[in-house]
Amino acid sequence: MDTPDRRSIALVVGTLLAIGGTVASFVPLTVWGLAVMVMSILATAWTKSAWRGVEVEAKFEPQRAFVGEPVRIRVRVRNGKRLPLPFVRIGVWLPRQLEPVGETGSAQIHGFRRRTTLAGHGEVALEFEAITRRRGEYHLRVIEVDLSDPFALAPVHREFEVEGDLLVLPEPRIPIPVPVRRRLPFGTPSPAMRMFEQPERFAGVRAYQPGDPLNRIHWKLTGHAGDLQVKLFEPTRSADVLLAMDLSLGEPFWHGIYPDIAEETIGWTSFLARLAVAAGWRVGIVANTHLSKGRGALRVLPSGARAHEPAVFAALARMPNEPSSDLAPVLREVGRRMGRAGSVVVVSPRPGSWLEHEMENIRRRGAEVVHVSPLEVDPKYVPSLRLERSRGA
Repeated sequence: MDTPDRRSIALVVGTLLAIGGTVASFVPLTVWGLAVMVMSILATAWTKSAWRGVEVEAKFEPQRAFVGEPVRIRVRVRNGKRLPLPFVRIGVWLPRQLEPVGETGSAQIHGFRRRTTLAGHGEVALEFEAITRRRGEYHLRVIEVDLSDPFALAPVHREFEVEGDLLVLPEPRIPIPVPVRRRLPFGTPSPAMRMFEQPERFAGVRAYQPGDPLNRIHWKLTGHAGDLQVKLFEPTRSADVLLAMDLSLGEPFWHGIYPDIAEETIGWTSFLARLAVAAGWRVGIVANTHLSKGRGALRVLPSGARAHEPAVFAALARMPNEPSSDLAPVLREVGRRMGRAGSVVVVSPRPGSWLEHEMENIRRRGAEVVHVSPLEVDPKYVPSLRLERSRGA
């Protein structure tokens, strides 16, 4: 391998050979020494100028994909100087969760290797394809580039880190049965045509009428006016739906941790979120797990912000598949904010008594609550379902 120390040693040895050959009047030795000196000088000059003006970029296209979908990795190498690059070797290291397509495979690299040349002020763009295997957030491990002279005597090596990442969104591995989908609040077109009130946009007040909820009373204005005044909000056709994920199998949560079933719960929730967004609903998610330790349970409440939907699916991609608490206390805290226009879909394999009690409390407040379970499908699709049902039997 070419190194600065070896080039320095070669220069010193070549100088000594040239001097010794000149003193001894031995022409072959002198020529040999001069050749070694010239080669070491040229190699040093090559290593100092090879990377000048060279730019390497890499990115995923698209940057978000569902499990099983192909993604492309685009690598661009640009030579911004007049000196051509005779040999350019590019290595793309993929994370283990991405499977390279069209590559025979190598024991040295999980990814791709390519060789090319670059003329002066030239540019080359390479495209690779990979298949996503698991949900999550992934980065290219490293992009390595070797530049070599025409004789491959002094290759120079550099590694680049890619800032862009790939977000692999969950997808249900087993289909959601039609009877389950019929129970969803956004499974029929009628809810999308209903009119709701948008609490974020205040529209005024009016006098209290029998049947108005107490949480709509404007207490400050009531104190000034002497009569009950009720707050009004602007109408909207977008309702809120909260998708509550239970990653455990019953209560307490530490007695029912099955990561395979939890992955099905996350996949079902991702599919339901896509249906709700397509129907015009504002989607939020909660789960009895955490994205960061010490920050409590996962909560992404419904919102109409532009960047809200990407945040929902990003949380589904990054969240762990092991519960850190029971879902009941999480749902109790979040359910207090749900109004009559909102709906709650609880995705739980087997809700415990505490969770069922909290679901009933939300129904009493006027919100619609629907429960769906991955255990409603044939257990032959998921090995963990067979295991759990066999134990239950």
